[in-house]
Amino acid sequence: MSRVQQTTLETRQAGYQHHSLPALLLTAYCLLLVTGCVRRTLTIRSMPAGAELLVNDKRLGTTPYSYDFTWYGWYRLTLTKPGYERFDDRPLIEAPFYLWIPLDLIMELLPFTVSDAKTLSYTLTPKTPLPELSPPILTPSQSPSSEQPPAAATTPETGSSPPTKTQAE
Repeated sequence: MSRVQQTTLETRQAGYQHHSLPALLLTAYCLLLVTGCVRRTLTIRSMPAGAELLVNDKRLGTTPYSYDFTWYGWYRLTLTKPGYERFDDRPLIEAPFYLWIPLDLIMELLPFTVSDAKTLSYTLTPKTPLPELSPPILTPSQSPSSEQPPAAATTPETGSSPPTKTQAE
């Protein structure tokens, strides 16, 4: 190998080593950016606990219940428990200001986890028992008898009562 070729080869190797450190640092920084995220948690509680929970018509479990959600906005919640009235609600889950556009992109790219925890608490109302239905009891004064005269009927042509014996004379 000639002296010129050897010098060119050494220069190329040195240049490659010189440019590899910034590329390595940039790659490491990008990997750190990918590790960050936003964690959104919704907790639903009820008094008394143990109510069946439906969120957007999907059964999730019983209260108290926590889960990670993706979207802010309106949700349809239904709580049911034997002995209690069914409870329906449409809460609006709002994003905090730091997750509004364009700040949400910055929060997603931070090298640490940002948390947003929301809690909804409800009190269930006990069912009021329906009164027992029993057949009516007729007393002697309420029983129908044949001694009472029938009610006066109206005639369809005139709309008035038919003449009685005292009116005809």
